[in-house]
Amino acid sequence: MNERSNLIHRLIENVDSRASYIKAKLGVLVPSQIRSLRLQAEMPRQSDLAKAAGLHQSRISMFETPGAANMTIETLSRMAAAFKVGLRVEFVSFNEMLTWENGFSQDSFRVTPINEDYEFQNPEIREAEQEFETGIEVGDAAVIGASAANVVEIRHGRAATQSYAAAMDSRSVAAGGM
Repeated sequence: MNERSNLIHRLIENVDSRASYIKAKLGVLVPSQIRSLRLQAEMPRQSDLAKAAGLHQSRISMFETPGAANMTIETLSRMAAAFKVGLRVEFVSFNEMLTWENGFSQDSFRVTPINEDYEFQNPEIREAEQEFETGIEVGDAAVIGASAANVVEIRHGRAATQSYAAAMDSRSVAAGGM
């Protein structure tokens, strides 16, 4: 068996191997995210994040060092709050975990903070975009795609693009609104 086959066999057969594998991946990827978010959030020093999160600078240093610290959900929540972002913890397949690891780049990792999160601040826009993306019919038009700026729809067999605001107005009129 080659090395990869041996690893897969150990992961399938042994709970301790799976736990170690998961911990190793998280021990690299989470610290990298923390450092990336700190630098993006105009917190050039670890002490800036420590103050914002109510933690000691030495803990931030450990959290940014791969494999150096075990973080609790409470600690991760405090850091997410300091960065003004959400935190999602989810169970995934090993393939998804590997894909996450292989696709992660600290340089391109971006999370929109709440004060810039237009869709969170305006849920009606997000809900309308989701309806448009599913091809909901509005009167005699079927909307086939949408973004925050434009809506593409089919009217009488012709594609038309209009501003998002205009689409929302026509949707409101079609639904009997103002």
